[in-house]
Amino acid sequence: MFATAEATGARDGITIRLVDGREVRLAGVIAATDLDGDADAVRRAALALDQKIAGRWITLHGRAEDKDRYGRLLAQVGIEGEEASWVQAALVAAGVLRVAPAPGAPACAQALLARERAARAARAGLWALSRFAVESADSIAVLTAATGRYAIVEGTVRRIGESGGRLLLDFGTRYTEDFTVMIPRDARAAFAAAGIDLKALAGKRVRARGVLISWGGPAVEIRLPAALELVAKDGA
Repeated sequence: MFATAEATGARDGITIRLVDGREVRLAGVIAATDLDGDADAVRRAALALDQKIAGRWITLHGRAEDKDRYGRLLAQVGIEGEEASWVQAALVAAGVLRVAPAPGAPACAQALLARERAARAARAGLWALSRFAVESADSIAVLTAATGRYAIVEGTVRRIGESGGRLLLDFGTRYTEDFTVMIPRDARAAFAAAGIDLKALAGKRVRARGVLISWGGPAVEIRLPAALELVAKDGA
């Protein structure tokens, strides 16, 4: 899908209202929500998006059939007639949004992750707030308290196992207590295609992102390779 549409404004930090009544959800990113407990961050995200797109003609890049459960179009968004107009990239670079990889656009995800790393290094926007910092996989109490929130968690994979059709990357000695990354069987081919040998990650430091759930201990389920980054020795 490549289409142009006129935007009336932002409904929230990731949703654009169009003149024709439709709504567009920015693909591949996530804004602060009420679950994060920071109303100012929620408002800042909506204001930043509104300032970029209100009253502007925008370009939508994606597949016409891609919609979320609320019926919003899922798209990468640009500003018509404006150079360097990629909306997601601008808001991630400013630290307003974080990356939440979406299906079907691995190149977009990698480009957004690079901008997020730069924003985090500069402590821009959300990255200046401890509430949105990358959490340690060893901070079990913090991760447990954050159940239901989108989080980025970093740590060293201690062991790899399988249970119930899921590959488990365990960050401690007891999966029922420690942080775990769960990768469903039907998602593993995507990791192999991306050159990621999941069973070779033991002892490697990684950064995982997703919505925290309780699975004995805190956990995230990951289906997309971009949601699991190998962390270099310098932390990048």
